[in-house]
Amino acid sequence: MNPDDADIGSFVSSDPEEEFPKQTKIVVTGATGFVGSHTVNALTEAGHFVVGLSRTKPTQARRNKDAVYIDNVDVADETTLKPEAFENAEVVVHCVGIIQEKGKKQTFQRIHVEGTYNIINAARAANTVRHIIYISAIGSTIEAPAEYSRTKSMAEDLIRKSGAPFTILRPSIILGHDGEFVQQISDLVLHGGLPVPLPFPVIPVPGSGKNKFQPIYIDDLTKCIVNAIAYPAALNQMIEVGGRSETSFNYLLESFARKLNVRKPLMHVPLPLMIAVAPLLSVLPNPPVTRDQLLNLGRDSTCDIKRMREILFVQPLAFEEMLPYIFG
Repeated sequence: MNPDDADIGSFVSSDPEEEFPKQTKIVVTGATGFVGSHTVNALTEAGHFVVGLSRTKPTQARRNKDAVYIDNVDVADETTLKPEAFENAEVVVHCVGIIQEKGKKQTFQRIHVEGTYNIINAARAANTVRHIIYISAIGSTIEAPAEYSRTKSMAEDLIRKSGAPFTILRPSIILGHDGEFVQQISDLVLHGGLPVPLPFPVIPVPGSGKNKFQPIYIDDLTKCIVNAIAYPAALNQMIEVGGRSETSFNYLLESFARKLNVRKPLMHVPLPLMIAVAPLLSVLPNPPVTRDQLLNLGRDSTCDIKRMREILFVQPLAFEEMLPYIFG
């Protein structure tokens, strides 16, 4: 799969000294998801004209009155990427991603890799796009143990080789009151991640819980996206982004429990045992954890945010500072 094989025009080169005009037409993929919806809000607040692409119609909570939405878009099906959506667009913010596979269509390979390939070609065909911003993840390498991280790395490679001026942002876990991770961890704390909300006497922890994260608050991530468009120094850069502080998984769980008024002990379960049991849990509609997620839990997800501050001019919140906004 090589984007350069598609002879459908080229990308507009960006002058590294030239800032984008105040109002720019920007296409946002995954516009009704957690990251995508917040990105749409931040971009419209910054004065840009936004076209949001998504599989489903935006609900009231995730619909921005100043944006235009096109639904029934499956990024892995190029026939759903209508040319009019990209017409006169100068920037594409590619937010689509999944954290769990579901069925034959919601796979990491299909969404992360094939979907990115199609977005690149649709952007190239417009012949006006001069910047693609891709939301990847810390730890994305082709040698990673988890398929999620390997396919994110493959998508990054497609972006780099596309010929488009790009910015790749690699966040640690992203926290916000309406985020999937917050809901998943809250379920784990409240009822052990069971598929039904029943009482559970402990908070199960895969492994030692000493692995470290550097959570970034959703508003800080969207500031990074807005500033990546505004500041030319962000062009053709891969920038890792995170919060101002690190936290272990144990401390993250304890902090969530405190905010949820839950008093239960942590119960550590050996990671190999969890990995062995995970396939049995995968038959549930919303499994509390997947084998792929467990494979990533053995690694830290932290970064040096110096370049985030120097290139994107974002001073992020520390983990403790995010909690009142998440649970307020």
